[in-house]
Amino acid sequence: MPGANQENTAEFDRGTYVKMLITIARADRENGPAEYRFIRKQAIQMGVDYEQMLRETDKDFEIGTHKVSRLTALRVLKDAIMIASMDGFFTLPEKQKIYNYSEKLDIPRTDVDRLEILVGHLKDLDQRWKELVAGHPDE
Repeated sequence: MPGANQENTAEFDRGTYVKMLITIARADRENGPAEYRFIRKQAIQMGVDYEQMLRETDKDFEIGTHKVSRLTALRVLKDAIMIASMDGFFTLPEKQKIYNYSEKLDIPRTDVDRLEILVGHLKDLDQRWKELVAGHPDE
């Protein structure tokens, strides 16, 4: 379907993406080095100056309504959920930020809830992979 939803595929600002992730990380005081390493890696992969974004972004950073593809919006929200749940706790302030972003990115809350479940499955799969790679130490 070439041309379908063309108005909904505007390019997403990479700096805004990184700032959103930083804001999610800052929503919970318990977040630490692991969350920020994840964000730094994402920023570097996208050619964004992580240090500058970190300096410029406070915990109250907001976005306007962005017209992006559904795929881009879900990718941003998936990464935000991954950061929010890295420490094992998905806090209310983190959830509120993510729901706020999802609304502005035109992603229904039910889809965000489903995405949260999928992220949990991804983490479980990653853990099972690590166990498989480690082998069977009891044998």
